[in-house]
Amino acid sequence: MCHDRPVTDSVVVRHALGRAVAVVGWALVLGWLVAAWPPGGAGLPFAAAVSGLLWVMCWRPAVVIDDAAVTVRNPLRDVRIGWSALDEASFGWSLRLRAGDLSCRAVAAPGPASMSALYDRHVTPGGVLERDAVALAGRRPAPALLAVRQRWEARRTAPSGGVAATPAVASIAVLAASAVLLIAAAVTA
Repeated sequence: MCHDRPVTDSVVVRHALGRAVAVVGWALVLGWLVAAWPPGGAGLPFAAAVSGLLWVMCWRPAVVIDDAAVTVRNPLRDVRIGWSALDEASFGWSLRLRAGDLSCRAVAAPGPASMSALYDRHVTPGGVLERDAVALAGRRPAPALLAVRQRWEARRTAPSGGVAATPAVASIAVLAASAVLLIAAAVTA
């Protein structure tokens, strides 16, 4: 128990297609390395660069929902918004969160595939804008929006942290290393 409320587990939402693309990409890179073994001077740097790009763009992004806040991990920036600071949670092309002047979209929580979702909106009882197409798919809202809304409703009055937007240092470092490796692979090819 924490602050007279039970502590609940964190919920981590990831883009299943993004994760699948990363796995397939890594399998292709590995297959290429095995087929070309021993790889030439450009082979290993190229494979490492592609692997880094796949990790940053497809594997790392996530939405982490815990009792204190919701954290959006995008490729270049991490945003943590305390429940009491969150002003709006909506769903368009992806999960959108707004806290004061800060607004962010979650790469890991994409929107519905239906084009009709672009035009059909309504306001749910919780006050969250939601696409009709999302609500009709399985008769429930998108999992990321549902998870955020449920935790927000349960925790919005409890004191929580504010808003923090920080660069995703690990991702930026991997992107920089991948760029250097791609240049090295091009020079040695």
